Amino acid sequence: ATPPGLSSAPSPASQPVLGSARGMSLVSPYQVQGKWQHSSGGDIEVTVDSTGKSVVILHPTVGKQTMDVSKFCQGEGLDYYGFKGKLEGNKITWNNGVAWTKIS
Repeated sequence: ATPPGLSSAPSPASQPVLGSARGMSLVSPYQVQGKWQHSSGGDIEVTVDSTGKSVVILHPTVGKQTMDVSKFCQGEGLDYYGFKGKLEGNKITWNNGVAWTKIS
């Protein structure tokens, strides 16, 4: 017999996705993958690693960073080391006034 409490808890993956009913969609790392132009100059390259669990961000001033998808993609927005980003079409607007515009 299975000890009580081990198998009865639902896994987080089985929880309904909140927010989809409002027409908002959760940001996928694949939507952010590609080359972006930084509003103050330079290009940023975002790639999703082969596992799909990490994003690799090549930033002109910060350098190369690898982040968990779960940390970078925060529901309907993005989180890059505490900076909050909003993806709208081919542009990400950050709460520090910076914008990334998609090139490819």
